[in-house]
Amino acid sequence: MYRLFIVLSLILAQQKTYASNPSVDYILQYKEIAVSEMHKTGIPASIKMAQALLESGSGKSSLATEANNHFGIKCGGRWNGDTYYREDDDYNKKGDLIKSCFRKFRSVEESYSAHSNFLTDQNRYEFLFGYARDDYKAWAKGLKKAGYATDKKYPKKLIDIIEKYELYNLDLESDPILVYNDHQKNNRRTKKSSTHKSPKHTSKSPNSDVASSDSKTSRGRSSRRSKKYNSDAKIHLVQDQQSIAEIAMIYGLDETSIRLRNRLPKDAEPVKGEKIYLRKKISLLKRPKFTRIPDGVLANADDEFIF
Repeated sequence: MYRLFIVLSLILAQQKTYASNPSVDYILQYKEIAVSEMHKTGIPASIKMAQALLESGSGKSSLATEANNHFGIKCGGRWNGDTYYREDDDYNKKGDLIKSCFRKFRSVEESYSAHSNFLTDQNRYEFLFGYARDDYKAWAKGLKKAGYATDKKYPKKLIDIIEKYELYNLDLESDPILVYNDHQKNNRRTKKSSTHKSPKHTSKSPNSDVASSDSKTSRGRSSRRSKKYNSDAKIHLVQDQQSIAEIAMIYGLDETSIRLRNRLPKDAEPVKGEKIYLRKKISLLKRPKFTRIPDGVLANADDEFIF
């Protein structure tokens, strides 16, 4: 009986290790919105993300799921949009708890934008923007001082969340919209330059087609060989339906090591276009997007994974 108990305990522990972490899923889903808002308004992305995680229960609260309100923003006197009511901390004259009026948004993006406006439009939060953008501790304490929350432990809760999930890395991120626009411009320049290239005319000998074909085949083999044994490569761009095992084989690396460096579960494969780091371990926030094999279970977002 005791032996059976030990076996069951090990099985449950393993299942817990590979259980999905809602907070990590939430961060990966909405981090780009937080970073973009940071570049627009100056509010640290780490602070915004930590507040969203705390106020929305990692996106699982009824206020978040039914009203797209991820920051617990109440209606206020100037709000004339849709509303959502639930009990919070409002009481009537008799001292009875009553339902509070919260703003209801059309999308999560609108909620994030409203949070930015909420902090930038009110004078009581003005002093916060005198803090450095990467000083998340000052921002956390300043929010409590300005009256954003009544909970005395509010600053500590935000700081703990930021440090647990390394959200301070978000404060160093570039604006994803600007990066995308620059990428699009570069693509247009490349296409334009290739369109205006003048065609080359060369005379052909009777065996030129065969020679050309042999040359291309030789170059292709040479290219594949050099790619396979390229020991200097640091990043690999994932091709269509390319697995971690294939990538490891190309560079002569260990598959498990690549998964550990990129925080990828053993049952996951990266999607096309994602970056796979070959030489260094990345932070959880930079983990590439991936899909899971059928009947797979998403691994937990710990610093290390069990394979």
